[in-house]
Amino acid sequence: MKCVLVTLVVLVLGSCNREIHVGPQSSQAGLRTTFFDVGQADAALLKTPEATVVIDTGHNGQTAQLLRQEGVTHIDLLILSHAHADHIGGLAAIAKRFPIAELWYAGRYRGRAGAIVRTIPGAVPVTAGKVKTLGRLTLEVLHPEAEDGPERNAPTDVNDGSVVVKAIYGESRFLYPGDCELGCWEQVFRAHRSELRADVLKAAHHGSSNGTSSGVLINVRPQEVIISCGRNNEYGGRVKSRV
Repeated sequence: MKCVLVTLVVLVLGSCNREIHVGPQSSQAGLRTTFFDVGQADAALLKTPEATVVIDTGHNGQTAQLLRQEGVTHIDLLILSHAHADHIGGLAAIAKRFPIAELWYAGRYRGRAGAIVRTIPGAVPVTAGKVKTLGRLTLEVLHPEAEDGPERNAPTDVNDGSVVVKAIYGESRFLYPGDCELGCWEQVFRAHRSELRADVLKAAHHGSSNGTSSGVLINVRPQEVIISCGRNNEYGGRVKSRV
């Protein structure tokens, strides 16, 4: 797996311990979008005057500390894209430190993560079509499709079972595809191609070629792409520059 740079504004996390705040400035008043630098993992924050939404938790307790630094005191909606440690490893620390009103997930969560999910009263397995509006912020699930079921569990399709979420705030659009790979994207294109345009794309599967292909970029047409990957990671990624 290699980190892919594209001819857009590409911001690569993993080169230093900091966060990136992005979003179209013309319609962003009141919205703070943060992509945390958590190495070869994913964690993001959407914060408005009415709502606090966290998408994935990184791989350890560092994300809970970063959320504190951003002034988070509670979470209205926590979205887990899929049950891999680099996306849910910080769940325990976050659940311990912050009240969580609602949690979205798909796939079966076992072990400690499953036990934590079951303790959250607002934990809801989701499929495409699920929508939640929090003030001016709207979250819409584009994947998995209902026929796959919210608890699909084949070991070979955990990434392709990722919860893909589009966030809309005013005229701004953000797309969070977890680790969606080619099979997942085929389904998304087939069912939701016309809905994919977004100003900001969180690169699927840490910028890998099977997660953020030219087809994805052509359909999403983002102004900014965020790649969250570790410098010199075990998959062969080489973070050499920022465009």
